[in-house]
Amino acid sequence: MNGQEIVITLVVNWQTIGSLLFGLLMFGLAYNALVHALGDRKEGYTGLLVVAGVLVTLGAVAMISWQAALLSLGAFAASGTPMLVGDVVRHIW
Repeated sequence: MNGQEIVITLVVNWQTIGSLLFGLLMFGLAYNALVHALGDRKEGYTGLLVVAGVLVTLGAVAMISWQAALLSLGAFAASGTPMLVGDVVRHIW
């Protein structure tokens, strides 16, 4: 970084973090039930289901730090896009 320093201060509110983690756990249980109920209909769309779950998680992170969520979104997009495209291509062909 051309000599610039970025300082991010994060005040930790454990009640908020605990509530968000509990909410994400409940979401995860419900989302798992939905994916299970989809059965074979999810074939070829598993990658998109993963993306949706990651976006919900990043939404929770954004409630604590939008900067961290934005950085994580960029990292997930960079690493996950090839897999997502590959999943769709493998299903089509």
